[in-house]
Amino acid sequence: MKAFFHLQMLALFVFGLMAVCPRAGAQGFFGLSVTNSANSILVSNSLTYTINVTNLTGVLLADAQVTNLLPASVQFVSASPSQGSYTNYGSVVVFDLGQFFNNEIAFLTLTVQPTAIGLITNTVTVTSISVTNTASTNVVIQVTNAVIQADLGVTIAGPVQAVITNDWMTYNVTATNSGPDAVPNVVLTNTLPPGVVLISPTNQTQSSNLIYNLGTVLSGGTANFQFTIQPTNAGVLTLLASIGAAGLLDTNLANNSASTNINVISYLPGLLLAVTNSGQNVNFQNGLEEQSILLTNIGTIDVPAARVVVTGLTNRLFNAVGTNNGAPFVYYSAGLAAGQSATMLLQYAPRGSFPFTNGQLHTFAVPVPDWTPPPVTAMSTNLNVTRIVRLSNGNMLIEWPAITNRTYTVVYSDNVLFSNAMMAPPSIVAPANEVQWIDYGPPTTVSAPANTSSRFYRVFLNP
Repeated sequence: MKAFFHLQMLALFVFGLMAVCPRAGAQGFFGLSVTNSANSILVSNSLTYTINVTNLTGVLLADAQVTNLLPASVQFVSASPSQGSYTNYGSVVVFDLGQFFNNEIAFLTLTVQPTAIGLITNTVTVTSISVTNTASTNVVIQVTNAVIQADLGVTIAGPVQAVITNDWMTYNVTATNSGPDAVPNVVLTNTLPPGVVLISPTNQTQSSNLIYNLGTVLSGGTANFQFTIQPTNAGVLTLLASIGAAGLLDTNLANNSASTNINVISYLPGLLLAVTNSGQNVNFQNGLEEQSILLTNIGTIDVPAARVVVTGLTNRLFNAVGTNNGAPFVYYSAGLAAGQSATMLLQYAPRGSFPFTNGQLHTFAVPVPDWTPPPVTAMSTNLNVTRIVRLSNGNMLIEWPAITNRTYTVVYSDNVLFSNAMMAPPSIVAPANEVQWIDYGPPTTVSAPANTSSRFYRVFLNP
């Protein structure tokens, strides 16, 4: 019985040794995976290896090393281990992981630049003084000299009108490829300035950099983006955008970034008041609910122009030209002397009366809006206006053929040469293949057509 007991204890002792000590020649003591940032790159482009090593030995290793053996045609750029340190000996990069706990994973990155065309092989090996096992793999990359040449560019178009604190300010960013080659993996970055709230696009998180992967942009191709932000403080906003692509020989780096400064201001001095001076009435000609308001400069100083902000609406303000802190507004685009009044027409959709009080009208003095049309409008029109009729109330009705859901802008002038032409905001989205538009005066035009001796019109299809 004693002999059997001794043999049993010896067997337990040997089993315990096997449980804590790795067996010489055993396999699978390290998990090793290596991924690369590209399977084929150009000479002098950066190539990054991402290496994951897992300790599967079952014990704490006093030391572990990951050796990268690269050819002489590769130049070391940088390395980053999640633990330990690294050394670089020419084309050999060694990561020293230090103590490596059981089941621990080390994350390593290595960035290099090939200096010649051909195949490059990175032989990655994991070793430790604590075990006899190793893990090794080879990663082969094709290096070519097929250079992509093109001129990528980016532009920013800011708002035309003065920007007031808390306005919803919209600007456009346009990416272009002037060729000659198509460019893959084009990246556009739009940088938001501090002190703004991103209103749209709504699918973006609030971040200072909005990054878009445009994929392949063909020669002559463009991509347009529209951003709306709300500046919360007065001051200068700097809008920035940049474009680029890995592996591209850009023939003109000067247009790879663009910037513009926007001066955000506060409302101007002045004391204004707006009140309703009519009930709500349906205009069966345009299908809108309309209501007249009286704008008066009740202060002691003249103002260059005025803005009426309408809050608490249940119906859409159809002739609004902007938004401030979520509320739509219209302009009176002419000066108001102290004590002077002007009538304006508010239009709502859908038609139908709704509750409205004078407390929803908020008036402010502002700089004169700029309604100058594009230069081409001074030369000709791109649409045939089929009818112009003066209505019984003195308003002017014009009609033109249209493409459903396309946007049109009316331009008007007091002379046939259109030497002082102005746009009539807002632009019109065509609901059908014919559009009728009525010039009723402010806020769409500076003055009512009944108060002028003559008025001429042109209509333009917007891009």
